[in-house]
Amino acid sequence: MITKKAEYAIIILTELASHPQGTVVTSKEIARSRALPPNLVVQLLAVLKEEGWTGGTRGPSGGIKLLVDPSEINLRQVIEIIDGPIGITRCLFSDTPCQNKTHCSLRGVWARAQNNMLSVLEEVTIRDLAEKAPRDC
Repeated sequence: MITKKAEYAIIILTELASHPQGTVVTSKEIARSRALPPNLVVQLLAVLKEEGWTGGTRGPSGGIKLLVDPSEINLRQVIEIIDGPIGITRCLFSDTPCQNKTHCSLRGVWARAQNNMLSVLEEVTIRDLAEKAPRDC
């Protein structure tokens, strides 16, 4: 399951990408603009900074900005940075043997669904969302 934290990280990046390149925005402005919990915005910005996607400056004219082209960040990357590997079911990632593994008719369906989901998440970039998505999500 994709967590709210991952969704918020995507929203934060989308907000930053919706401004002209190089524009700095404060965490408070992001939280207010997108109706996100301010403390969580700060926490997620730290993770995004650690990944090298955002950077900031302190002081009266400080703020956060994107350091990379938003077309280079896809949804799968963001989700996996926040939540870890994405899986629709545990059986595709389980290290312990499943008693039904050899004769499970669902495993192939889950694997196809997983691959399709990951493909969609890889295709959609932060730039796509910033250009096309309404600001009220």
